[in-house]
Amino acid sequence: MRLGHISIDRIKRLVNDGVLSTLDFTDFETCVDCIKGKQTNKSKRGATRSSTILEIIHTDICSLDMDSHGQKYFISFIDDFSRYMYLYILHNKNEALEAFKVFKAEVEKQYDKQIKIVRSDRGGEYYGRYLEDGQSPGPFAKFLQEHGIVTQYTMLGSPDQNGVAERRNQTLLDMVRSMLSNSKLPKFLWTGAFKTAVYILNRVPTKVVLKTPFELLKGWKPSLRHMRVWGCSSEVRIYNPQEKKLNPRTISGYLIGHVEKSKGYRFYCPSHSTRIVESRNTKFLEYDLVNGSDQFRNIVSDIDHTKSQHSTSSDRLFIVHNTPQVQSGVERTIVKVQPVIEVPQVVDNIPIDQVDQEFPDTSEQQVEPHT
Repeated sequence: MRLGHISIDRIKRLVNDGVLSTLDFTDFETCVDCIKGKQTNKSKRGATRSSTILEIIHTDICSLDMDSHGQKYFISFIDDFSRYMYLYILHNKNEALEAFKVFKAEVEKQYDKQIKIVRSDRGGEYYGRYLEDGQSPGPFAKFLQEHGIVTQYTMLGSPDQNGVAERRNQTLLDMVRSMLSNSKLPKFLWTGAFKTAVYILNRVPTKVVLKTPFELLKGWKPSLRHMRVWGCSSEVRIYNPQEKKLNPRTISGYLIGHVEKSKGYRFYCPSHSTRIVESRNTKFLEYDLVNGSDQFRNIVSDIDHTKSQHSTSSDRLFIVHNTPQVQSGVERTIVKVQPVIEVPQVVDNIPIDQVDQEFPDTSEQQVEPHT
């Protein structure tokens, strides 16, 4: 105690150096005061991974600290075996159970297996409440009990016990911050950035899995030929039955994601009456974003998205049919002459060899640049 509760190893070194006289260390008892002053959290050692899909599902809810009254949470469900991730956008944490029901119904139907274990933290949306006599289950916990799903909760102050979900959420946030910074698009488009980041992570390898999550879950390799830079400038052709013969065939927009249940892309068109549109007929000007454009930044900064965010027109979408791509009649002023890129289509629910047969590679085709 005279030496301020230093460790026994340090005392032994002082004895060996002759600074202290010889001591009988057998008389040393466990010092409770040392425990009170020096106790640290235990680090988690390597965990055993599951051997099949849907055996263990990791889940976590993350808040983005958004000031708006709209969607400001996302919940993730990650399969332990494949590391394939599902993400749902929420308005509040109480919607977690409904999101899990949708997830459970889809994966169990599609892969003919049942979820066995759900691992999460002790947040009230998962755990319920803790009382002196134990857990008081909330709606989420009761639903798992009714369906025979085993719950595994982290201890308080030990987020590393749910490390798979925690690390994946951190990776998502890092990617989205970089994507928004690179594109200079307004932050209210964060949902498209998150969904695109998940789309990418499901199709690239991880540190612990040799194959991609997509291949482990679905059984064939994914295609990345259709990937484009998120937020890049695009010339989008939308379906317009009232289109005049001399009207421009495209509108200017910026890529913000993929259509979830169709073969196409989503675009943010700030100068159009419907700001969010969907189309499969477009020209991507990816190099325009890489080189930087003052015109692009001015367009984005001049938009009052707060007022237009609540308008009903922003929720309408133009669904484009398979119309021929028209390239003439488009005038666009950019900093440097840029090549245009044809849009290959991808189908994730068929093997890659069939994708290559249906959509030939256009990467080596030379296209006349805009002048």
